[in-house]
Amino acid sequence: MSGRARLPGGEPRKASQRNARRSVSPDKKVMPVWRASMPVLWKGRAGIFRRDVGDGEHAEVVIDGRVYRVRTSELS
Repeated sequence: MSGRARLPGGEPRKASQRNARRSVSPDKKVMPVWRASMPVLWKGRAGIFRRDVGDGEHAEVVIDGRVYRVRTSELS
């Protein structure tokens, strides 16, 4: 389809809308890269990141000598 871009109803765009660019929103949320021995917070408790489990969703965190399997989205 050639010609000028029109609105869905078929009418032409206003002069102020012609050269406007749409904002690009990211599709994915950017997650931080966690490395072993990095300090983390999980549910208000301080711990140390141990390893990524490998499923892309969970990680192991050491808090007070115990190892917890937690979602990486819950870490801060």
